[in-house]
Amino acid sequence: MKVVKKILVILAWLFLFGAIGFTIYYTYSEWIAVRCQSVEVKINPSSPRFIDEDEIAGMIEKSGIPTIGHKLSAININKLEAKLSSFTTLNNVEIFRKVESKGMSFTGKLIISVDQRTPVLRIKNSTIDYYLDREGVIIPTSPKYIERILIATGTIPDDRIRKDLLKMTDFVNKDEFWRAQIEQVFIQANGELLMVPQVGDCLIEFGTPEDYELKFRNLRAVYQQGFKNRGWNRYKLMSVKYQNQVVCTKK
Repeated sequence: MKVVKKILVILAWLFLFGAIGFTIYYTYSEWIAVRCQSVEVKINPSSPRFIDEDEIAGMIEKSGIPTIGHKLSAININKLEAKLSSFTTLNNVEIFRKVESKGMSFTGKLIISVDQRTPVLRIKNSTIDYYLDREGVIIPTSPKYIERILIATGTIPDDRIRKDLLKMTDFVNKDEFWRAQIEQVFIQANGELLMVPQVGDCLIEFGTPEDYELKFRNLRAVYQQGFKNRGWNRYKLMSVKYQNQVVCTKK
């Protein structure tokens, strides 16, 4: 009887291991074979909304990379991420596979997680219209979304002027006082700037974007001290293009 009992115990263990092995094999086989049935796009809620989820899903569909109906495990995630990242509006693109199970059946989907670049400056004239982020990456405009930020018009800036202009724009955007004062920057052919304030009609002749912190400091002193009693409506132009000078021209 002891021998028979041992044999039964061994058979029970063999059956258990066999059942576990079969379950693992079956599960793995089903997981490998599961096909992508949907694509879910998640846009960071704090991002701008130049493009929506449907448009991003459409980009995937037009990419030529097989997704819907194909094996989830065979989808080239890296290639798909690179394709989406080529659209300058999108940033921090991450794609991962998700398998959901109901009992012994499995369904698969792709999860697309993206940010959209945050614009800091809009470049606009009669021929071009686009945004720039802090790194100088061009973001196409969209009829679905308008960012209320500083606008630069006039001559398209070259790389040097653009770099200095972005630094100056970052300074303005971080300063509550200047963010409320400056509405538009006109870039002249020589690279010098003419600023349009949001209040009043007194233009600001700024010169080049170089030494912008010093120029804004001098300009702020005039706003807070010189215009405190007289007001800026008496003037048509203020110039800070010359070093350590603020020259005001009356109307």
